[in-house]
Amino acid sequence: MAYQRVEVLTGRERRRSYTPAEKVRMVEEAFRPGVVVTEAARRLGVHESLLYRWRDLMKVGGTSVAEPPSFVAVTITPEPSVTEPPVVAPSEPLPLSATPATRPAVVEVILPSGARLRLEGAVDPALAAAVVGALT
Repeated sequence: MAYQRVEVLTGRERRRSYTPAEKVRMVEEAFRPGVVVTEAARRLGVHESLLYRWRDLMKVGGTSVAEPPSFVAVTITPEPSVTEPPVVAPSEPLPLSATPATRPAVVEVILPSGARLRLEGAVDPALAAAVVGALT
């Protein structure tokens, strides 16, 4: 295979740098219908992986780093008022192991995708974190 073009880079800078306009032009040229990316990369003097990387960066808006996690709005709403049934004094004393009845905790999360997660009662925090992580 004979090379048709030889490029010699001198000085301290060993890598070529391309302006954003050059990158856009090369990506558009390489990914036109009917063009083989490998041949376009060879013709443009870049490795084809650069063309794929630049194309992917252009798809996500030109950032190479994923968006950092951000805070979301949380709304805490009171439980609807429920009329408590009248308390009747027991005729015999309660055993020592009996505890007063408490309402179970309720956590409801609405994810950005629209999925709704509702956890009631005693839930292991690690399990809750794993479920929320799987849904996001």
